Amino acid sequence: MGRFDLATTTVGQLLDDPDAVAVVERHYPGITGQPMVKMMRPVLARKALGMASGYVGDDELGAIRAELERI
Repeated sequence: MGRFDLATTTVGQLLDDPDAVAVVERHYPGITGQPMVKMMRPVLARKALGMASGYVGDDELGAIRAELERI
C-alpha cells in the first residue's frame, strides 16, 4: 500500500506532496495551480476525482488513481 488512501486523503494533502503533484501534472499540466483546484483542498481526493468524471474519461481517472495509490 502506498502513502495515499484516496478515501481518506484530501486534495490538499496531495497538493502538498511533490510526488502526487508530479503524477497529476504529468496528465494535466498546469492544473494544480488553478484556483478551483486550490479551493478543493479540504475535499477528499476520491470525491474530487469523482467530480472530475464528467470532464475526464474513466480510463484516465483510473490511471491517475492507480499512480497516486502506488506512491
